[in-house]
Amino acid sequence: MELMTPQILWKDFDTKASFDETVLRYTFDEGRKIKEFYFSGLRTKDGVVRIFARYYHKGDDLPTIVYFGEPNEELVIPAECGYNYLVADYSGVKEGKNRGTVYPYSLFDAQSDEAYRTIGPRESRWYAWASVAMYTALYAQQCCGNGKVGVVGVGQGGSLVWKLSACVGVDAGVTLYSTGYEPDIDDLNYRACLDNRSYAPLLRFPVMEIVSSNEQDGSIDFMSEIFSAIKRTDCRFYINERSDHVVGEAGRRNVELWLGHYLEGKGRIPDSPTLRCYESGGKLYYEVKYNGEPQEINFLASVGNIHGAVRNWSNAKLIKLEEGYLTTIDVIDANAPVNVFVSVAEFGYKVSSIISSRIPAKMGIASRPAKRNRLVYDGDMGIDDWTLISSEKPSMKNGPFGISGVQANQPLITFKLADIRFRGVEGGILQVMFCTMETQTIEFVITDAQKRRFVANVEANNRQGWITKNFAVEDFKLQNESIQWSDVVTFEVVPSCGVALVSSLLWV
Repeated sequence: MELMTPQILWKDFDTKASFDETVLRYTFDEGRKIKEFYFSGLRTKDGVVRIFARYYHKGDDLPTIVYFGEPNEELVIPAECGYNYLVADYSGVKEGKNRGTVYPYSLFDAQSDEAYRTIGPRESRWYAWASVAMYTALYAQQCCGNGKVGVVGVGQGGSLVWKLSACVGVDAGVTLYSTGYEPDIDDLNYRACLDNRSYAPLLRFPVMEIVSSNEQDGSIDFMSEIFSAIKRTDCRFYINERSDHVVGEAGRRNVELWLGHYLEGKGRIPDSPTLRCYESGGKLYYEVKYNGEPQEINFLASVGNIHGAVRNWSNAKLIKLEEGYLTTIDVIDANAPVNVFVSVAEFGYKVSSIISSRIPAKMGIASRPAKRNRLVYDGDMGIDDWTLISSEKPSMKNGPFGISGVQANQPLITFKLADIRFRGVEGGILQVMFCTMETQTIEFVITDAQKRRFVANVEANNRQGWITKNFAVEDFKLQNESIQWSDVVTFEVVPSCGVALVSSLLWV
C-alpha cells in the first residue's frame, strides 16, 4: 500500500474559499479595537467549519501575529504589544467555554476530550486543527493589518505552525515548547501524513523553534529531530537549558527579535552552531564550529540518562582553537549515551545546535571508570546543574560567614543525583549544608522515574547559621514505599515560607 503523504492529504485544500465573516461584537481596550467573529474554514461533506476568532487591531500599517495556544487556552493579549493579533480557537465548542469553533459531525474528533484512534487521517483532530490554522493564516494575510504575518504556536499549538506549510506560507513562525508526539498512533500511514517530522521538510517560511531541555514529556530529542528534518537554512533552534516548560529571558528575547526581523526588517540573525563528534586516542572529542564572534558560548553535556526529562546538563570547558572550539567528555561507561548541545549568544539572540546523542562503545571508545566523585555540589560551582521548577534561573547569595549558596525561594531542583558521575551507592549518606533566613520547615525531596516523591522534613531557623544534615535514603518517606539511591532522578529543596540557601551536597 502506498503511504499517504502530507501532499496527498492536502491536495484538495481550497486556499481561495470565501471567509463568509459574521461579526459578533466590537470592544475597545488600550487603543485597540477588538473584534469577535466567526469565519468559514474547511468545507466537508456534511458542512463547513466555522472558526471563532478574536482580532486585536492596533493599526492598518502594522504586521499581524497569528497565535495558537494550547487547546482550550484563554488568551488576553497585553496592551503593550506592538502588532495586531489574531487568535483563533481550534479545540471546538466545549462545556464551560462561551465561544468556540464549530465543526461538522464528520470532524467530531476535533472537539472530543479523547482522540479517536480508529478513524482515518481526514477525520482526525490533527487534520481539522491544521485546517483551522491554514484558514486563519490566510485570513490574516488578506484581511488584517499590512498583510505581513507571523505565526506563534505554543505546545500543541506549535504543531499547527509546522503543518501550515502543507498549503500556506507566512513571513515567519515561532514554536514554543514541545509540539507533542502526535499522532500517538502506530499506524505508519497515519504518521506519514500527520506527524510533524513529515512537515518540517516542506517548510515555506523561517521558523524559530524554542524548547526546554528538561520538558516533562521528555521531548527534547523529538524536537531536535523535527528541526534536523528542515531543509531551509534560515531557521533557528534554541534550548533553554535546565528548564521545564520555561522559555526564559533569552527565549522571550529571541521571539521579539525574530518577529522584528522578518516582519519589520530589524537586526541581524546569528548563524547556527554545529557539532562534530569523533574518537581520538580512545577519547571522546567534540569540535564546535560557529561563524561569528559570540558574546557567550556554552557546551552542555548529559551522561547516562536516556529520558530527556531527567537529564543532568553540565557545562563542559571549551578550548578555543584557530577555527572553532574543542572539548572532551570523560567516558565512565562506554555503553551509556552521551547527549550534548551547544548554545551561542550574538546580536541579542541565543541559538543552539540540535542534540547530538552518541554511544561511545559504538565509536570504539572503551569505558574508563573514574574514582567515585564524592562532591556533588559546592558554592564555587555557582548555579550549575540547578534550576527552579516553575520560574527563571536560580541565583547565588552569601549566607553566614560569607559562605555562598544557591538560593531557593521556591522549589529548587537538580538532576545531578541521576548522573552516573554523581549517583549514590547502597548505604551511602548524602550530606547537605544549608541555611535559612527565617524559621520554617524545609522539605528535602527525592523522586524516581515514576515521579514518586519521597520527603524528609527539617525544621530550621536563622539562628542556626549553616546547618549540616546527613541523609540516608531511608530518611526520605513515602508511606510504606521504599527507594534506592540508584533509582533517584531528582533532588529538590522546597522551602515552606521563605528563602533557603544550599552550599554543598557531599557523599560521606
